[in-house]
Amino acid sequence: MDVFLRNLPARLTDKSLSTQLATAVEALGIEDWDCQKFGNKTFGILTFLRPQDGERFLQKHGQRPFIAQTPLVILGNIVQCQRSNKPLNPFVIKSLTRSADERRQPVQKPVEAPEGKVIFDLSRLSCGYFEYAGQELSYTMDILWTPDGGWAKFAKRMLVMEFTIGDDKSRVEIPYRIVESIVYKAGQFTITLWESPRFFDLGLASLAASADAYAPCKHRQTQLSGGSASNHHDVLGQALIYRLDVSPNHFETTMRRLSARYTLPLYQGHIPLLPSSPNKLANGLQEFKRTIQDSTKTVPFGLLYQMEALVKNGFLLPWTVQALLRKLTQLCKAKRIGPTSKDPPISPAAVKKLFAQIPFASSEVDPSVFEVDELWRQIEENEEQIRNGSLQGMKPGIIRENRIPVYRVNITPTKMMLHGPDPEAKNRILRRFADHPDYFIRVQFCEEDGTDVQFSANISNSHVYQRFKKVFRDGINIGGRIYGFLGFSHSSLRSHSAWFMATFSHEGSLVSYFTVISKLGSFENIYSPARCAARIGQAFSETPLAISLVEHGVSVKRIPDIKSDDGDRVFSDGVGTISQSLALAIQANTQRHDDAATCFQIRWAGAKGMLAVDPRLEGNAMCVRGSMIKFQSSDIANLEICDMANKPIPMVLNRQMIKILEDMGIPNDWFFRQQSFALDNLRSVTETVENTAKFMKGQNIGHGMGFPRFLRRLWSFGIDYRRDRFLSSLVEAAVLRELRLLKHKARIPIRHGVTLFGIMDEFGYLEDGQVYVAFDDEDFIHDRSNNLHNRRMIITRSPALHPGDIQLATNIVPPLSHPLRVLRNCLVFSQKGKRDLPSCLSGGDLDGDTYGIIWDHDAVRQVQRTYSPADYPRVEPVSIGRAVQREDMTDFYIQFMETNKLGLIAVRHMILADQQAKGTEDPGCLLLASMHSTAVDYSKTGKPVDMDEFKKIKTNRYRPDFLAPAPPTKIVNRNEISFENPADDQLQGNEDEDDNTGPTHNYYASDKINGLLFRAIDERQIWSHNVKTRKPSVLGDLWDETQKSLRRECLRILRDNSWRALEQEAWNVRSFYEDAVWNLSLEFSDNPSLRITELEVFTGAIFNATGVQTRRQRDRSIQLKDEFASVVQQTEAVIRKKSARPPGEQLDEAQMMAHCKTALRSSMACLNVACFKEKEGRSGWRRVDEVFQSFKVIAACCVIKELDVWSKLEEGLMVGQLKRKMIVA
Repeated sequence: MDVFLRNLPARLTDKSLSTQLATAVEALGIEDWDCQKFGNKTFGILTFLRPQDGERFLQKHGQRPFIAQTPLVILGNIVQCQRSNKPLNPFVIKSLTRSADERRQPVQKPVEAPEGKVIFDLSRLSCGYFEYAGQELSYTMDILWTPDGGWAKFAKRMLVMEFTIGDDKSRVEIPYRIVESIVYKAGQFTITLWESPRFFDLGLASLAASADAYAPCKHRQTQLSGGSASNHHDVLGQALIYRLDVSPNHFETTMRRLSARYTLPLYQGHIPLLPSSPNKLANGLQEFKRTIQDSTKTVPFGLLYQMEALVKNGFLLPWTVQALLRKLTQLCKAKRIGPTSKDPPISPAAVKKLFAQIPFASSEVDPSVFEVDELWRQIEENEEQIRNGSLQGMKPGIIRENRIPVYRVNITPTKMMLHGPDPEAKNRILRRFADHPDYFIRVQFCEEDGTDVQFSANISNSHVYQRFKKVFRDGINIGGRIYGFLGFSHSSLRSHSAWFMATFSHEGSLVSYFTVISKLGSFENIYSPARCAARIGQAFSETPLAISLVEHGVSVKRIPDIKSDDGDRVFSDGVGTISQSLALAIQANTQRHDDAATCFQIRWAGAKGMLAVDPRLEGNAMCVRGSMIKFQSSDIANLEICDMANKPIPMVLNRQMIKILEDMGIPNDWFFRQQSFALDNLRSVTETVENTAKFMKGQNIGHGMGFPRFLRRLWSFGIDYRRDRFLSSLVEAAVLRELRLLKHKARIPIRHGVTLFGIMDEFGYLEDGQVYVAFDDEDFIHDRSNNLHNRRMIITRSPALHPGDIQLATNIVPPLSHPLRVLRNCLVFSQKGKRDLPSCLSGGDLDGDTYGIIWDHDAVRQVQRTYSPADYPRVEPVSIGRAVQREDMTDFYIQFMETNKLGLIAVRHMILADQQAKGTEDPGCLLLASMHSTAVDYSKTGKPVDMDEFKKIKTNRYRPDFLAPAPPTKIVNRNEISFENPADDQLQGNEDEDDNTGPTHNYYASDKINGLLFRAIDERQIWSHNVKTRKPSVLGDLWDETQKSLRRECLRILRDNSWRALEQEAWNVRSFYEDAVWNLSLEFSDNPSLRITELEVFTGAIFNATGVQTRRQRDRSIQLKDEFASVVQQTEAVIRKKSARPPGEQLDEAQMMAHCKTALRSSMACLNVACFKEKEGRSGWRRVDEVFQSFKVIAACCVIKELDVWSKLEEGLMVGQLKRKMIVA
């Protein structure tokens, strides 16, 4: 039942209205209700799930003649209440029903929370830093704010302060996740932070709101104004101690309430205030900058970079690092080391190790830790460890041939943070200047925590984007160099990163932005900033492999595009051909041992696209088409490979695809069967060790080190891996990731399907409506491609929003002698018909797009209808009428960051498709699909979506439940995953309006297939019954038993425990490995102070507490898995003494056995050392104490590998002896 409310205060929000109504509604014992207010209007709707509840409310507060009612008063306004004459919104009722059902579910009873808000009157706010006065920790104030009036509130998820100083009204937000500690005494809080708070100007918002009812109510700021100094922005990254002076009235009572309600690091105590000279920190930073500049003539850049990172990232105070830098400069002068030296007396890695060793200043930390001499001693010790490791072949930060070390810089709303150098896949420019990688940096524009800048209709980020624009205009000063904007690839634009470079000398010439761009090609005739940036961006595409055309004698030919009869459609859009011999040459350069790929995604000169093998071509040859050439270039020396079709990709559904398939008539039970197969696989992972080993191999977790083999060997010893917390967590983390993708993204694997690169039939064999699907055999595909002749198939491409983005085609397998049969792992499209099929599938082409294919007979035969594909008019790029300058491209970059609404459109489409009877056929959905197509092309055309048209699409604030956020999880003790208790939310109350966590959405139980699939998975139940509760029956230390079992086998071979003599060497190996893991945990964290865990490093998956990974976390996880595999490979080579064997040397049986024994001794020594606790003094300095666990796993895997090698050698020896006996006989 709806009740119409009149005369509401105009500025009331939905949340505020709910808060005001709660008392009146809940006084009547009503639980299931909701309310909505419409912008700045003075009316709203109050909805009751049960009509009788609405009647009771109206009996007390309604307008009925001649009967005295109790008026409803909200903020002084008498509100008129009457039954609404409008039809009920069905999604409101669905949402209330879902909430009522959830409330009835049993949860752990929360501890009773104290009543009342945790709020204090704020009298002073300051920021500064900790120093030690003798042995006593003291606080030094750098900037002070004295409000005319204000408050500080501990809300549900953050500490919020609002106050006025003169005409300025400000807001400060400190999320609890960035709080290291809160030291309090009566009337005062001293808070240590991991990163900068968020600042807002509320005064500007009030002025804007008076002129525009829909104006943002908060303006994000890059500093806090109104303080005792105007340079707050300069010190934000270093002044991470905030002190709040509050009213002492009722302080103890309120603190008891705070302690009971929130789990915060609260410590009672007093930190005295030290007098400080004004602007000491800002002056110190200027002095440090001058010292950096003075040192550029003596100290190599890599060292200057790490020294500057110690300051910029907030590890040490500028004057402390300045003193360290002076020591370093003196040492370099004494050793006669110059800025170009490749072997300075102190390596950058030794300085970088300090990041992991410097603790937060606190009363528990020895002050000597922060003394210059002690820090210098630690750097020297780090250097000694690194050099000792290098002698054994253990070099920190080893870079593989296809990668190059690149520095990364994060530009946030308040500061700059320095990372790296990290291994980065090569691109054309990095490959050309491979001897000067430190003159190129990758710059990320992001939030303080490394995520994308927060978007909200209630927040204006204009000041943040002005700051970013200033960085593009002025450049970045690091290590005495000025880095200016260079360019960005298509993917980096979407991830808000860009390449910057500093001018340098190369082969006797000065290299600058202009010389780099001019070498790429000719761009003078491109008048669109977006298109020009996209063309230049081709040079920044990651190309891990490149081959010289001259060295391989490659002939290049230009061939015509194949078009439809009317010339409107290009069937060969983005694809050319390559000879078999050149394909083999490319494969030889990859050092892979599998069969050669037949399709390659390439960059060459001004061309991009795919090359597919044409067996008719002779010699080393390739053919490119006009549709591949995007600009003219003389840079033709190398063929660069972005990707190659080495193996098929699993086919997985997603929510958008599922909705269209539902609209096409595929019944629910088919989707449920696919989901059940996937769920059964996940449930069975922990049933047997064999299942676990297969799953971890399929997830590519520890496969290179032999982790699945290790689990099987433990089981053969009678040891259950689940007795070890770390080993269990590795498996649990991998299962949880897949489970959450299955539930929250509907990523359902299809066994009778595959994902492949698309290319064109060069021979004209396939007819209109036919395709040829070719793929290698894989465990995840339950068919062979040769057995699928004449099968109808569902073909699609993601993202699919228009109902015509999924089509049907017939698969034709050519005769064995036909040249098409040479192709592997690709989808071949016909060159015949009125329109090419790729363009029908979300506007696809053949320049590297992948396509999803399903041939499951139960799905295909039940398709009841297909839809005509979308046919959007070609969008002409926005032109400025002249040649594009660098500033035009940076302006477009900032505009794109501000106005790209691709995700918003996609979510709105999912909501509307779920709510409307016609699904994806609904006119609103079709319009959104068109807008999505425009948004996809925005990065190339410069034409944004018309958001006025977007706002005209009517919607409501209710969302289907499959868009609801996942239950939060957390990593406990840095190696165990735990679901947060839902009772905690009840304890802390409902959403707090002061939390500013974005809009709150109400969710309803969707009765469409996406909602049914979502609710079919109870992740908590699966987690607790199928993953966490499978505990072993035998307890005890797993590693003691593992050592004993492996020791017995080793003693049988070695006859003694001679491995003990190698333990000192083993300690060095362990130190090298754990330092490498520390580096990865820092490099792959978005915040250099908040490391990721060893669990994340080992599994190669960055954890996301709120459910599934963000786009950036997915991309970084791929890199992390790759880099950890490299660390493992190098560590294993050292442990197993692989470097002692000359490459390609043939050993006889006796030599192989002798080497195996040597490797076995080394492996056992490492296992022994791995099972000891850390040496004294190694962990005391660290910011986060963590005893690493994975070196034990690496060492045990090495022992097992060597034991298996010995078994094979023994077996071979026995076979050889038997053969000799037979010959003698």
